[in-house]
Amino acid sequence: MMILAMLFMANLMVIANVNADPLQVRITGNPNPVSVGPEVFFEKLLVLALEKTRVSHGDFVVAHTMHGGGIARDRAMVIAGAGIDVMWGSVTTERERQMRLIPIDLLKGLNNYRVLLINEDAQPKFSKVKNLDDLRKFTVGSGEHWTDGDIFRNNGFAVSATSSYGGLFKMLAARRFNFISRGLYEINNDSSEYKALGLAPEESLLIKYDVPIRYCFFVNKDNQALGDRLEVGLRMAIEDGSFDRLFYDYPAFKAGEELLKNSHRTLIQLKNTKTH
Repeated sequence: MMILAMLFMANLMVIANVNADPLQVRITGNPNPVSVGPEVFFEKLLVLALEKTRVSHGDFVVAHTMHGGGIARDRAMVIAGAGIDVMWGSVTTERERQMRLIPIDLLKGLNNYRVLLINEDAQPKFSKVKNLDDLRKFTVGSGEHWTDGDIFRNNGFAVSATSSYGGLFKMLAARRFNFISRGLYEINNDSSEYKALGLAPEESLLIKYDVPIRYCFFVNKDNQALGDRLEVGLRMAIEDGSFDRLFYDYPAFKAGEELLKNSHRTLIQLKNTKTH
């Protein structure tokens, strides 16, 4: 409470005129998304944080950029301060060094647990897995620049990476590798979307990182005003409950928490080599 008050007062002192031209906040994405999944949630949460600070910090406009370069391109643009102003993703030591982290976990801890997407007929083989060494006998599919893929690789797994998100699932169906690691909030959507390919959630295992991986907003290191504003806005949303109301409005997050709460799976822990 005291930290929030201090941040709030500090920002009030910086802002000379809340009636200035609206702040433009540039992000990657489609202004008219078809999906109602997590990516839409992150944008809505960003808008919520900005809205909470409208009175103190002024009006704002969110502008969309579509570049097709994935999270690596997002990171490069934020670091350069050109093209986009905010990105969201897993927190790693490298990203913290390159950008300013807004230290609030947007996924409320769900990013620290993973379940596997597999070919449905492979379940009997996975049901025999009892420990990390057993699981290492299976190969992993990952998107390029995914933190998850790097962690599996650094834990002794053979990992195949691709820049094609849709292609990744087709490669799994073609048995180019044995599984894709997915977040608890992602697995239900994946299994529904790719059921026709014969893919399904693995039923017996739960992966956990030994050091939690938060999922946060990042801005350019020199953009103190935007970073401070987002942190203040997010903390206000947490305090008044609007953060949770938005979060639990998404069935994927509810399903993820239920899976974790009611899980009787074998827990396998991986060393988080990306956060120190």
